[in-house]
Amino acid sequence: MSPPHETLLARSPRERPPRLVLLFAVLTALGVAAAAAVILVVVRQADVLQAHGHAIDRARFAARAVLAPELRPADLATAPRATRRRQLDSVFRRRVLLEGIRAATLFGPDGRPTYSSPGARVAREPPGVYVREALSGTTVSQIVTSEDGSRVLRTYVPIGPASGARGVVRIDQRYEPVAASVRQSSWLIAGVLEGLLVVLFLVFVPLLAKAAVKIRTHVVELEEIATHDELTGLANRYGFRRETVAALARSQSSAILLVDLDGFSEINTFLGVANGDRLLTEAGQRIRRAVDPDRALVARLGEDEFGVLLGDADEVEAELVCEELRRSFVPPFLIGSTRAAVSIDIGVGLFPEHGSDLETVLGCASTALSRAKGEDQSSIQVYRSTLSATDTSRVEVVAELRDAIDADQLLVFYQPQADLLTQRVRGVEALLRWEHPERGLLTAGEFISHAERGGLGQELRRFVVQTAARQWLSWQALGLDLELAINLSPVDVLDPSLPDEIAETISRYDIPSWNVVLEITERTLIGDERRARAVAERLRRIGVRLSIDDFGTGYSSLASLRRFPIHQVKLDQSLFADVPGDEGAEAIVGGCIEIAHGLGARVVAEGIETRQQWRFAYAMGCDIAQGYLIGRPAPPEDLVALLDAPRLIPLSVA
Repeated sequence: MSPPHETLLARSPRERPPRLVLLFAVLTALGVAAAAAVILVVVRQADVLQAHGHAIDRARFAARAVLAPELRPADLATAPRATRRRQLDSVFRRRVLLEGIRAATLFGPDGRPTYSSPGARVAREPPGVYVREALSGTTVSQIVTSEDGSRVLRTYVPIGPASGARGVVRIDQRYEPVAASVRQSSWLIAGVLEGLLVVLFLVFVPLLAKAAVKIRTHVVELEEIATHDELTGLANRYGFRRETVAALARSQSSAILLVDLDGFSEINTFLGVANGDRLLTEAGQRIRRAVDPDRALVARLGEDEFGVLLGDADEVEAELVCEELRRSFVPPFLIGSTRAAVSIDIGVGLFPEHGSDLETVLGCASTALSRAKGEDQSSIQVYRSTLSATDTSRVEVVAELRDAIDADQLLVFYQPQADLLTQRVRGVEALLRWEHPERGLLTAGEFISHAERGGLGQELRRFVVQTAARQWLSWQALGLDLELAINLSPVDVLDPSLPDEIAETISRYDIPSWNVVLEITERTLIGDERRARAVAERLRRIGVRLSIDDFGTGYSSLASLRRFPIHQVKLDQSLFADVPGDEGAEAIVGGCIEIAHGLGARVVAEGIETRQQWRFAYAMGCDIAQGYLIGRPAPPEDLVALLDAPRLIPLSVA
C-alpha cells in the first residue's frame, strides 16, 4: 500500500504543466483561426468582386470608348466583307486587344455574332442568355474555361454606334491576372492575421502562463489550508477523513488511533494560549516521529486530539505503535522555561473488524478513547463491543452531576487520622461523595475524573473547601481542634486563583492556617513544575501545609520533591498491604519514611487496617495513621464520639 500521506503532500504547482494556459492557447488559436478564415473568405470575396469590377470596367471602357466610335451600323447587322473585316481586325489589334484582352466578338441586335477578332471562334448558335441580357442594356460577365484550359473572364457590354444601331461586344480577358491580384491581397490579409495571432501568443500567453501558475499556486495553497492544520502542519479532520476513506478502500486491514493529551485544557489555561500552541506543535511532532512515515498518516482532529491511520495493521501492530507513542511522551515538554509532563490516552478502532466504513471505525476508536480517558493513568484501549454502553453512561454521569450540584446531592464525608504516638485523633480528611438517586452513594473515584473533563473540577473543589470549613467551625464550637486535610487535583495546583481562595476561606471561618493540609498527588510534581511550585509557595506563605498524597506509586521525582515546600508525605496504602511480614515491602516502606523525614516532612501511613500494621507503622517511625482501623469515611454527625479529644481511639477493626 502506498503511503496514505503522499497524496496530501504531493501537490505542487511545479509538478504539472499549466494546463489552463495550454487550453486557453489552443482555444484562442482555434478562435483566431476561425475568425481569420471567416475574414479571409469575406475579404477574398470582396477582392474578387473588386477585381471583377476592375476587369469589367476595363472591358466597358474598351467597348464603348474605344471600339464603339470605330463601328458602323452594318458591322452589327451582317458579317463584314473581307475589306471591312481587315479594317476591323486592325482596329481591334491596335485599340482593343490590349492589357490582357485576348479576344472580342460583336453581336447584332438579333443576338447573333457578326464579327470576331483574329483568333476568336464565332459560334453559329442562337443568342445566349448573357447576350440577350446585355442587349437589354446591362453589362454582364462570366468566368469560363477556354479550349487550352485557361480561365477567361468574359464580359458582355451593350454598345451603340453613332448611327444608333444597337449590339453587344463580348470581350474575353485572361483571368489569371485577376486571380493573382486576389491571391496577393488574400495572402497579405492572411499574413496580417497570422502576425496578429503570433503577437497575441507572444504577448498574452506568457502573461497568462504566469497568471495560471499563480492561480495553481493559490489552488494548492487553498488545498493545503483545506486539508492541513495551520498550527501543526499535520492533516486536519477533513484531510484525515478524505485520505482515510481512500486508504480503507485499497487496504485489507487498517487501524485508526485517536490520541488525546491528558489535561491539555488546564495547561492551555494556566500557561497561556501561545505556550499551549507550542505544546500542541511539539506533541504532533512526537507522534509523527513515533510512527512509520511510510505506513501512517498523522492528523490533528481537535484541540488536543490527534488521529493516526495505520495502513496494513492488525490489533497486535496497533498496540505496539500505541506503546511507542506512550513512550514518546514520557520525557517532559520544555515550553519556554517551563517543564510540563503530559501523558496521553489512546483509543483504537480496527478495519474491517470493527466496521466496514470510516464513520463506524472512527466511532469505535472514539468510544475506546472515552474509556481510556476514564482511567486514572495513561491508558490504551482497543474497542470492544462492551465499551459502547459504558461510554454512554459516562456522558450521562457528567450531565447528571451538573444537576446534582443544584439538587444538593453532593456530600462531604470525613475519615479520621490518628497520632501514632498519642493514639488520639488529630485530624480528618474531607472526601467528596455523591448521593445518587438511583445508584446510591458514589465515591469521588467514580465520577471525579468525568467532572474534571466536563469542566466541573473547580466548582467541586470550592464545594468541598467551603463545606469542610463550615464543618471545622462546628467542631471547633464543640472544643475539637482538628487538622483538616483537603484533596487537590493536579489542575487545582496550577490554578493561580487557588491561594486567594484558600486565604479567603480560612479568614472567613477563622481557621488557623496551620490546621489546613492540602493534599496533592505525586503526579502533580511531574506536570508543570514551575507553575505548580509558584502556587505551592504562595500557599506556604499563607501558612497552610502541603502533603504529597499516594507517595510511592512511582510518579515522583526526588529532585522535584525536594524543590517543593512539602510538610507531609502520605504513604500510599498499597505499600502497607503486605506488611508486616514481607521483607521487600518493609524495606520499601522504611526507605520512603527515611526520605520523607530527610526532607523534614511528617509521614502519614495510609491503609492501616490491623493492629499489626499500626505497630509496624509506629515502629518504622510514621507519625500519623489513617485507615479502617481508626475509622471509615463517614458523615460528620457519625464521627462526634470518635473525635472526642480526651478519649483514645478504639484500636479495633470497624
